[in-house]
Amino acid sequence: MKNILALIETPYIDAQTLLKLLDDYKKPREAILRMVKNEELIRLKNGFYLISEKITHGSTKVIPFEQVANLLYGPSYVSMEWALSFYGMIPERVHTITSMTLGRNKDYHTSVGDFSYFSLSAESYSIGITQKKSPDFVGGFLIASPEKALADMVFKTCKNLNKDQLKDELLESKRIDRECFHNLNKDLLEEIAKSYRSKHVLYLSDLVGVL
Repeated sequence: MKNILALIETPYIDAQTLLKLLDDYKKPREAILRMVKNEELIRLKNGFYLISEKITHGSTKVIPFEQVANLLYGPSYVSMEWALSFYGMIPERVHTITSMTLGRNKDYHTSVGDFSYFSLSAESYSIGITQKKSPDFVGGFLIASPEKALADMVFKTCKNLNKDQLKDELLESKRIDRECFHNLNKDLLEEIAKSYRSKHVLYLSDLVGVL
């Protein structure tokens, strides 16, 4: 079974693919259960696993958080605090992998981390998403642009703030890097605000170039 897992290029696998690879086994589902019990597979949810040997480098584990987030629940893209941390826009380490989805709000608590998904309308979803290649693994992942990540955070968490309060929230509470903020694409933010029909994202675009 270890030889079978070694044939897989990605650090993750779904049950359907795994069952095809175990087609010669009399009881393939029991074989999967044994792999989980032997910690060859790390179960993240029913039918979706990380391959232990693919994420183990010496004494450390490298988790493809962004790829896992895309696949654990979708359609989705990584956004908000996790994406802002990814771009170096906030100093604090983020412990929950945050994403936006066309589905319902959802949370997954796994052995490798917590994943949270926030619902977004189809009209607002697609603008500002970019694809990145994983530095450590085969394949890539969908993530918000810096503008989209910040807009998503404001849209979901700052609806009761006026423009001055929003400025304080971003710079004082969230500690957004001023230089990163200054370099945001104002036109893209305005386009996102239009699709979100959000005055608060418009406030955000108004602050770009001023702070």
